[in-house]
Formats: sequence, structure tokens, C-alpha cells
Amino acid sequence: MGNRANFPPTSDRQRNKVATFQREEKTAQVELHSLHLSDGLPLPESILDETEKDRAAAFRSCAARRLFVGGRILCRSIIGNLVGSAPQALPIAITPFGRPYLPAYPDIDFSLSHTKDTVALAVCRGSRVGIDIERLDAFSESEADEIMPMILSEQELDQMRQADPRHRPDAFLAYWVQKEAALKCLGQGFLADPRSVIPVPGGTTFSIRNRGRSEPIFVRPGRICGEEAGDFQWAIATSRPVTEPRWRHHKSGISF
Repeated sequence: MGNRANFPPTSDRQRNKVATFQREEKTAQVELHSLHLSDGLPLPESILDETEKDRAAAFRSCAARRLFVGGRILCRSIIGNLVGSAPQALPIAITPFGRPYLPAYPDIDFSLSHTKDTVALAVCRGSRVGIDIERLDAFSESEADEIMPMILSEQELDQMRQADPRHRPDAFLAYWVQKEAALKCLGQGFLADPRSVIPVPGGTTFSIRNRGRSEPIFVRPGRICGEEAGDFQWAIATSRPVTEPRWRHHKSGISF
């Protein structure tokens, strides 16, 4: 991404892209994008709206500010390109639970996540979506042991205690990303109790049932390994089954 980004008008390619999202009625179509915030990567805040600029200015941590700005730029650029809107003109609102959404495009849902110097975006049409991404070294063994009772159900805790202590941080991280993605999909994030969502194995995609709701949330976990920015665990959650998601990694900025 340069200091000035060119955002083309609506084209046949954009209309075809939207049509691809609409093609499947029973299966959710998800796009996954990541942006590595390498040193020197320009992040033009002119793309942000006034509310976002105010939020960015309120961060005391430069790293946190950069993650917020990078996430909004990624979101506005990718979704703006999808719907044929200039990124800075894309209307984004916030729910009372702090979840961003698109009031002008209610059939498109999106979710953002970040870890260290990487932001991730999931975009979905026709289904709610949540995403979480974490570095493999996000938790030490002692940190995982301390946090587990606040995240895992009693059955999950029993399974974790029987696991090899050396493997617990990795196994716990897998639970973490799946549950956070599911709670984001439900619209509350960790404002809700993560112990209330229980994974139900079922192939590469499995459902998580919230004890307070009868509808399933379909979760697909995975890993990103060997990337220059590091190794990650990730998970997406949707309110409908999802096809195999594809990642697009933006290491030097966003191009169309």
C-alpha cells in the first residue's frame, strides 16, 4: 500500500465477485484476509471516518493504535472493493456490544481480529461470522493454567488436565480461538461466558452450541505456518456451514 491508494469504480470483476458470494444459498462463502503491519508499512488514516480517527487518537499505545488503524484500513479497503464503494465512504456502525457492522449492507457480515503485528478480517455474505487469530506463543504454560478455568467447561478442564503438560498451551490456544470466534459470531465476544459454548466434533467443520441458544455455530479452525510474520492458530465461526475458506495474505499492503 502506498501513501495514496487507488480504488477503482465498480467493474464487471467486482460485480462477479459479489455474485460469487450470492451463489450458494445453504453454504456460507467466506473470504479471509490478513495484513502484516511490518515496520515502515504506510497506514493512511485518511481512509478512516471521523469517529475512527477519534478512537485512534485516544490510544496511548502506539502498537495498539497501529493495530486498530490497520484493521480499519484492511476492512474498508477489502469490503469497499467488494461492494464498489470508496473505502472512506463505507458506512460502519457499532453495536451496543462494540461489534462493527455495515448498516447499508445488512447481507454482508465481517469480523476483525489482531495479534501482535498482524490483523485478520473475515467477510461473509448470508451468514454471521466471527474470527479470531492468535500467535502460537500467545500463552505460556503458566498463563494457560491460570486462564483455563475462566474459559473452559468442567469437561474441557478435565480433558486438559489429562493432557501432557507440554501440549496444554497449544491445546488451550485451539479452544481459545474457536470459542472467541463463536462468541464474536453470536455478537457479544467475551462479554458472554466462554464456558457456555461447547464444541461438538463433526468432521473438519464442527458446531458449537451455546447453552442459552438452540442454534448451532459452525466453526472451522486452522493454522498459518511458515509465514514471514509468524505462526498462528485461527478459527472462523459462522451461523451456517462454510465452504473451505481461503486466505489472502497482504504483506506489503493491499492491492486489487
